[in-house]
Amino acid sequence: MRNTHWLHAAALSGALMLSAGATRADTIIIDSATAGTVYDGVLDGVPPFPPPGEGPDGDGDSQNTGLAVALKAGVVEERGIAEFPLSSLAGLSAGQIANATLTFKIDDVIGLFWPGAAFDNTAADTIYVFTYSGNGAVTLADFQNVVGAPAGVVDTTPFGVITDATLGSSGALQFQVDVTTRLQALLTASASHMGIVFATDDENSATSLDNLGVAGAVMPFLTITTVPLEPPVWDGAQLGCQKAISKNAAKLAKTLRGGLTKCLDGVLSATSKGKPLTDVTAKCVAALAPASATSKVGKAIDKLEAAIADKCADLAPANVASPCASGATTFTQVATCVVNAQLTTTSNAVGSEYGAACALITAVGLDADYPALCD
Repeated sequence: MRNTHWLHAAALSGALMLSAGATRADTIIIDSATAGTVYDGVLDGVPPFPPPGEGPDGDGDSQNTGLAVALKAGVVEERGIAEFPLSSLAGLSAGQIANATLTFKIDDVIGLFWPGAAFDNTAADTIYVFTYSGNGAVTLADFQNVVGAPAGVVDTTPFGVITDATLGSSGALQFQVDVTTRLQALLTASASHMGIVFATDDENSATSLDNLGVAGAVMPFLTITTVPLEPPVWDGAQLGCQKAISKNAAKLAKTLRGGLTKCLDGVLSATSKGKPLTDVTAKCVAALAPASATSKVGKAIDKLEAAIADKCADLAPANVASPCASGATTFTQVATCVVNAQLTTTSNAVGSEYGAACALITAVGLDADYPALCD
């Protein structure tokens, strides 16, 4: 049966293995169980106990409040702070960090800090994630570590209006931010900790990010995938699996390049001679339609998927250093990633050779299958 999943790479997450070392390709988790990880909330704004209190002025005033973000204009702002120790990455260079992801969850909605600091009982629509070089302790001064562009801007609205009632039904809601370049910069600067500041500009909201709320709640954590320091030593099964991936990916790339150049040249020739595109369109589709089991590209995709499934059947992606999709847990996901990569890179290469590539591929109705030609 023809697969069409390859057009959209799956969202892959989760650790493939947990390792304390970093001398080979590993996935390393730094979380609340890691010695040296610290979390806290810092408030800007002092409650009126005793009166009159003090409104926010941009400086942190108190802490030990739990990990959350909140904002009530003129009254109080809370920013959540986390610091993750980087000792497990000792000896690694920035280039050896393949990717790093910050994962956090919304687990509760806060309605009241104190009289006069009541919120609307909904979670923040937007949460900003900033990074900084930490020292292993959350202090009031960390409230100000929001300099420059954030590492990520998280939109929570795809989940609708988040309340305690909706969280009771859904469980804790998970969000992820790619912090790869930020972690690489911190390693280059020999930082001991990766500091995170969570903040919001959503007026009248207060949102808990800790592990004390609904089912599934956890403290924020980092997932880091490294690349190997030295070439791996593999057995026959691993070598055969890797060969199946690279050999069939090369065949797909060759089929793609040949089909694309012949198609684009054909369109140019037909339009330049004032001929209709009926015949050339049929030939382009027969060669390039990726979802067709009978097209040349479709057959190459099927062969790639079948070869990987056959030669890698007794292995997990982690056994061959997790090619293409670092978070993949199946070779179906790896094959999907490899196909997408070949479609994109080959299209980009061919597109660079034609000034009117987008118009040419659109003329035969294949622009949706080869969007890289129109980028």
